[in-house]
Amino acid sequence: MEAIDLREALSLNIKRYRKQKGWSQYELAEKAEVSEQTINSIEGLRLWASDKMLYKIATALDVEMYRLFVPQKLSLQSESISELKHAVVKTVENIIHDTLSDWENQ
Repeated sequence: MEAIDLREALSLNIKRYRKQKGWSQYELAEKAEVSEQTINSIEGLRLWASDKMLYKIATALDVEMYRLFVPQKLSLQSESISELKHAVVKTVENIIHDTLSDWENQ
């Protein structure tokens, strides 16, 4: 992940969480005790927030700070999902088989 990707994730997530609460940039700024221009600049990719500012924003949005950096553009192709399901099922089957074998050998 490059720096611009991190900024975009931060921008999109702040905007998404803000809109989920039905807040304007001004309302988020008031609750986070930062200026409206600060929120506008972060969402507009013009400002990188300090750790203290990020803490205030995350607290106001009632989300854990790391969630502000999780990319929302993550997408799995259907074959990847199918492969993942298959791998999970196979892993569970192996665990069950090994557990039953251990019980039989006791």
